[in-house]
Amino acid sequence: MTIKTLALSLLAAGGLSLATAAAQAAEFNLTYSTTYSPTHPYGQADEQWIARIHEQTDGRVNITPFWGGALINSREGIDELNAGVADIAYIAPIYASSGYDLNRLTPQFFYGYEDALEVLQVYMQLWDEYPQFAEELEGAQVLGYNVGTPMHLMLRNRPFNQISDLQGLRIRSAVDFIGALTAAGAEGVTMPMTDTYPSLQRGVLDGVIAPYEALRSLSFAEVINYYSELPHSRGAYPSRAMNAQAWARLPEDIQQVFLDNVQWLTETTYLLSQESEEAGRAYGEAQGVQFNTVDEDVIAEYSSAFEPAARQTAERLDAAGLPGTEILEKVRAEHAN
Repeated sequence: MTIKTLALSLLAAGGLSLATAAAQAAEFNLTYSTTYSPTHPYGQADEQWIARIHEQTDGRVNITPFWGGALINSREGIDELNAGVADIAYIAPIYASSGYDLNRLTPQFFYGYEDALEVLQVYMQLWDEYPQFAEELEGAQVLGYNVGTPMHLMLRNRPFNQISDLQGLRIRSAVDFIGALTAAGAEGVTMPMTDTYPSLQRGVLDGVIAPYEALRSLSFAEVINYYSELPHSRGAYPSRAMNAQAWARLPEDIQQVFLDNVQWLTETTYLLSQESEEAGRAYGEAQGVQFNTVDEDVIAEYSSAFEPAARQTAERLDAAGLPGTEILEKVRAEHAN
């Protein structure tokens, strides 16, 4: 063994020993599972939050993170959390395959919103007003919320300026956006984001609906030429939670530390995500991508195509005994103000 190898081994062992000692010294040792890595903006926020909780509880709470979906996946995150797979998890009920109807379906009511912070503000008002949102999570204690920054339209051959520009195009899209694309004469295509780059490269796709950060993180700046700022809102959702049993084991003063940090975690996640968005746009500019704004009247005309599907969803929620239409009307009224 070389001196360098020995030194690295000692450093690694020392770091592990320190982490183990910290866990042993803590009064409450909790596990946290997320599908993201510590380099992703969400993971960066998590790391800061974990350190903050440890500090503000005077070392009484130690949280051990498990990155990259090692314990829980986002689609079934809330189910697995409630089953006790981890004490805390990144949950994202909007991606659940079923259930959690208000949390999963109401984000589509935010069509046409251009400001993510406005989406978050309206959503938090709804969360406070309608206890059904929390009741759907079956006792899990929410510790933070996420809001998706709006996605826009990336195109290979020409920018988008008017609805007719979409005629005949094949656009990679989330399911929620396909109805509006169809109404405009385009074909919405669902496929994994990992398959989107080669499809754009070969001309199988004419464009993709994605955020600024995808220009860099998914290298879309290499295969598209135009970024048209036609907003596709992604809504907001509870993103981190602790299962009911783990929460009940904590004394009130420790619970209060977590509650006092809900807003901090929510805002920090947004700010770090926004930094990633800005970096993605800067990367696109450096790669020669041309950006253009879209006229507000055109945005309004495009957004109106989302209304029929939103109404149908609201009626489904009504039929299930949930305040779907009432929530839809409030979301749309706030957007009109």
